[in-house]
Amino acid sequence: MEVFFNSLTIVIKIKYLINFVLSINLIMFVIKIYVKVMADSEKHALVAEKQAPKRGRGRPKCFDEQQALQKAMLLFWEYGYESTSMSDLTKALNLTAPSIYSSFGDKSQLFHACLEYYLKHEACPLEVIFQQAKTAKIAIEIYLYENLKKLVQQNKPTGCMLVTATMNCSQEHAPIQHDLLLKRQQVKENIYQRLQQGVKEGDLNPHANIQAMTDYYSTLIQGLTMQARDGVSAEQLQSVVTLAIKTWELF
Repeated sequence: MEVFFNSLTIVIKIKYLINFVLSINLIMFVIKIYVKVMADSEKHALVAEKQAPKRGRGRPKCFDEQQALQKAMLLFWEYGYESTSMSDLTKALNLTAPSIYSSFGDKSQLFHACLEYYLKHEACPLEVIFQQAKTAKIAIEIYLYENLKKLVQQNKPTGCMLVTATMNCSQEHAPIQHDLLLKRQQVKENIYQRLQQGVKEGDLNPHANIQAMTDYYSTLIQGLTMQARDGVSAEQLQSVVTLAIKTWELF
């Protein structure tokens, strides 16, 4: 009898051991399935992410930046840099100040963007005119007349933005004034180079005082801007340009 009970005890222990091993195997099997499912899910998620269209960071803009630049440019052109406030800009652009800062930066950065817009869309195409004109005289004549058209336009500020935008700025904004000065000097340099080209090509007197001619026509252009701002009519300004062309031979 004692042997029987001992045997029974051993059988029971073996049964419990077998059940324990089976439980461990079952748990390991479940874990393997879980890991595989998670791995497959992650793989599918990565594939879906790669296939999904990419979106830009931040909130999408709900306004046309070029139209905003045009509106801001007209303000700076009409009233100048210092007299145009952020309040004026937010009203004209129908945007909040944070939206303006986010898209263009601060007021000075917006102004420079507007200046580039002006040079691209509103300023007289000096370089194109100078390249296409057959002679220096024709180049200057076309430039003066085309520039005049830009100075007096309907529904747009008069004068040249390069001249008028920083006329009455304080010392605080001297860097912006200097930037516009450099751009005006570049225009003057372009005139000088085109006159010099005329001398080299033989259509301008080799003894002509090119520097004096450059100073004369540059002063004329800036003077036309001031006259246009003062309300002088296009017809009157055209008469001035016609007379200026006649002085060509004096040089």
